[in-house]
Amino acid sequence: MRSLRSPGSVMSASTFLIVGVVCAGILTACASSPSDARHSLPDTAPAWAKSAAQGSDTAAPDGVTSAVVLFTENADTASISAARTWLVTAGLDLGDQHDSVHSQSISGSYDDFARAFSTTFATTDIHGRTAVVPTIDLSVPADLTAIETVAGLVSTDAMQPTLVDASATSASAASATTSATTTALASPAATATAPAGAAPAAAAPATAAPTAATAAPVTSDDCAAYWGQTLSSEWPESVTVEHRSNALCGYGPQQLRAIHQLPDDATGAGATIAIVGVFDDATVEANTNAYFTKAGAQPLRDGQYTHHAPTKPDNSRCGGPSSWTVEQHLDVQAVHAMAPDANIVYWGSDTCEAQSLYLRLLDAVESGTPENGAPNVISLSFGAPEELDTAADRTLLTRVLVEGASRGISIFASTGNDGDYSQAGDHQDGTDVASPASSPYVTAVGGMSIGLNADNTVAVEAGWETQTRFARNGAIVPPGFIYGAGGGESAYYDRPSWQRDTIAQPGTKRLLPDVASLSDPNTGFIVNAPSNGVVSAEPHGGTSLATPMVASMVAIAKVRGGSHVGLATPSLYALSGSTAITDVQPASAATWFRRSPSTGALWLETLYLWDTKPQSLQSGPGWDRVTGLGIPRGTAFLDQFGAQK
Repeated sequence: MRSLRSPGSVMSASTFLIVGVVCAGILTACASSPSDARHSLPDTAPAWAKSAAQGSDTAAPDGVTSAVVLFTENADTASISAARTWLVTAGLDLGDQHDSVHSQSISGSYDDFARAFSTTFATTDIHGRTAVVPTIDLSVPADLTAIETVAGLVSTDAMQPTLVDASATSASAASATTSATTTALASPAATATAPAGAAPAAAAPATAAPTAATAAPVTSDDCAAYWGQTLSSEWPESVTVEHRSNALCGYGPQQLRAIHQLPDDATGAGATIAIVGVFDDATVEANTNAYFTKAGAQPLRDGQYTHHAPTKPDNSRCGGPSSWTVEQHLDVQAVHAMAPDANIVYWGSDTCEAQSLYLRLLDAVESGTPENGAPNVISLSFGAPEELDTAADRTLLTRVLVEGASRGISIFASTGNDGDYSQAGDHQDGTDVASPASSPYVTAVGGMSIGLNADNTVAVEAGWETQTRFARNGAIVPPGFIYGAGGGESAYYDRPSWQRDTIAQPGTKRLLPDVASLSDPNTGFIVNAPSNGVVSAEPHGGTSLATPMVASMVAIAKVRGGSHVGLATPSLYALSGSTAITDVQPASAATWFRRSPSTGALWLETLYLWDTKPQSLQSGPGWDRVTGLGIPRGTAFLDQFGAQK
């Protein structure tokens, strides 16, 4: 679906532009003429947009939009055929049928949709995004009993990559990267991966500047190759922490495996790990091989990586391909680092809209079964505030995820990098969690800060929630919170039995996350990807990193033990409190970082304090809202996952 306003346009959250409705050939508000011959499709208009239609007669926009009609699961063939006939008669075009999830893709003009479903559309801003939304719940003729709901009519660039790079403060920093044709590997990271037991060589800096505008790399003398290797003498006396280090230069592939304590023989041979993202960068394989070869790690063998480009990519949406290329590189390189012998399959979506990504996820799910080359696991490193999905979107997502679980596929999703969302965009009046991670039919992956010793053992670790301070005097840099893993309680999904039976938390709704892994860019992973026109090796973090790491860990466990587990969370919660999953708790720790004077920044030195509850989230004993149960580790996890009946 095409946005009606340019990405750079600004509109207050309280301002709406009605874009039109046509009912029986008359421009009017359809809800004012209810008919007994129709029945409503509840919750197809978001609660935050239903009040938008206030007597405007603005003409409907030009162009087409698309949606997904969901049929009731017990609808017979004749009823579905009648519904499809009505859709065509109403002026809508039929697209792909998705029989496994009882749905039909449709498209047409906004006039067509307004007329067919008796609704109005409006343009508004929500969570800093421009959205075209239905403001009245859709309805259909009463005799069309096969139609349960319609998903995808909230047109917005909802989903964003959940990565944080080494030179920006949020996941949106990925939009600053651009495509490049060169595959030259930046020299600082050429030896980012060291043999087990050896200290990795200094690489690109692994920290984040307060604003993208003032971001600049540090020198190799400032960053630490391993925890505590270098430490500034300018640490302020007012900030006392037990574990201190300059920001790390970034980990290589062997360090990722060390974080999860993977034995040498656990390489993922026989596993297939799928990744769903937006757009597709054809240079990923070459850039990955250049990086791994120069780092002394195993490159991709011929045919090991397969990528499915989107069929109709809309490069004018979602920040364009350059906003997603680093994400794609990170996902592929993190998976290959964790499971060097596993096959990797990437599926690129046309846009970052929920329905586009959910249907692309369905493509990955329907590519077969784990026995015939389909994925054992699927990694989703994207997300949006949960309230941006309609009830119909959640129904579509649930059907896709259940179909995946029924085929023995485990699906993992990142919880985001905005903590509880209380300081995200214009959403400073409450908290939220991320979708699709909030679904109980996906394993939600939170984040950690992890410092490794020179021998690749863990020196210090904690939940990933970061507070910034001025390094000169220790004062908090407003607003204090800079980034951290998402977590909390869903507003829509009920709490699943494996959470009710395992963890004691107030409330009745689904809790996030389930497990966690490395996410802090100050202790991040070196990724070789296009940035500002040149392919360079730089450290990145975010729950985008944690998600493929955990997905790979489970894929290795499944092929090692012959497990055909679909939904992974019940098996994960069965291991709660065991040696298979390490509980994560706050640590008294911080990193120091200095920017170059050439940036013109108001302050050059910054401290990043770990897990200090700058918002409402902090790790703690047992399950918590930052790391969930903790981090899966070692042969104990590989041997025990899926063994419980």
